[in-house]
Amino acid sequence: MSGSIRTEAVQAASEIQLQSRALSPFIGSEVVGLDLKKPLGEATIAAVRALLLKRGVLFFDDQHLSPEQQVAFTAQFGFVNTSGARRPGSPAPGVGVFDSRDELYGRVSRWHADGTHAEEPSTIKSLQAIVTPEIGGDTIWASTEAAYDRLSEPLKRLAEALTAIHATTPLRTTEWGSARSFGGDFIWSEHPVVAVHPETGRKSLFVSPRYTPELVGLRPHESVAVLKVFFDHIIQPEHQVRFRWTPGAIALWDNRSALHYAVDDYGQGLRIVHSVSVRGEARVGVNGERSRLGSISRAAAE
Repeated sequence: MSGSIRTEAVQAASEIQLQSRALSPFIGSEVVGLDLKKPLGEATIAAVRALLLKRGVLFFDDQHLSPEQQVAFTAQFGFVNTSGARRPGSPAPGVGVFDSRDELYGRVSRWHADGTHAEEPSTIKSLQAIVTPEIGGDTIWASTEAAYDRLSEPLKRLAEALTAIHATTPLRTTEWGSARSFGGDFIWSEHPVVAVHPETGRKSLFVSPRYTPELVGLRPHESVAVLKVFFDHIIQPEHQVRFRWTPGAIALWDNRSALHYAVDDYGQGLRIVHSVSVRGEARVGVNGERSRLGSISRAAAE
C-alpha cells in the first residue's frame, strides 16, 4: 500500500502507539512496523486490540506467517480452538483453507459475517493470503456499526425490535456431513438484528445476505422487503474498505462489527487464503435478548 503513514491516536496504558493509516472514514487501517511472527507483548496487544475495536479491520503487509505462527498470532486476541475437526487441506489445527479450486468453499462471493448460523459466532478472525491471482481477488469489508449509526431513527427503532434467523443451507447433500456432529440435525440460530458490542457498547446491524433468510414474526413478503432495506444500507460504498491482497498479507477483523465479501473477479486465477478464528460468543441485543440455537431434523428438512 502506498501513501504516508501517520500515527493514530490509539494507545495502550504504557503509551505504546501504532503506526497506522486509516483507509476509509469508517473502517479499515493499515498497520506498519510490527513483526507478527513474534509475540507482540501485552502493551502492543492492547494497542492493536484498541485500534481493531475502533477501525473494524486491520491490515499488515508482508508477514508470511507459517500456519502455526498465524494461530499463535490470532490466539493473542482470544482462544483459538485447535482440537476440533479439521477441514480437508488444513495445514495445521485451527487453520481453515479457502482455495479457489474448491467448487464448494473456494469462492465466497456473498456478503456475510462468519459462522452466524451458530449460536456463538466467532469474534475475531485473521486471514492470510498464501497465493494471489495476477489480477482481482480483493476482499471488501463493510462496517455494520457505521451502518447502524447512519440509519434513520424510525429504522433504528424497527431494527432494535427484530430478531433474525441465521442459517446455512446445504448446497450439496455431502454438506450434511458437517451437521452429523450435531446429531444429524440442520442447525440455525436466532440473533437480535441490532447487537451491542460487549467491549465497546456500540450497536451494529447484525444481518447478512448470505446467512439471514428471514426475520422472526414477519410475514414472508414483509421479511424480504425489510431485509433488503438493511442489506442495501449496510453495503453502501461509504461503509466499505477494499483490500488488495499480496502474498503474506494479514487481515485481522472484528467479526462482530463487519461483514466481508471475497470478490470473484479473477477468472481461472489461483487464490488461496488461510483463516483462523477466535472462539465465538452469543450476540446480545439492546434489551438484553441473546442469541439462541434452533435445529430441525434432517428427515424433516428433506
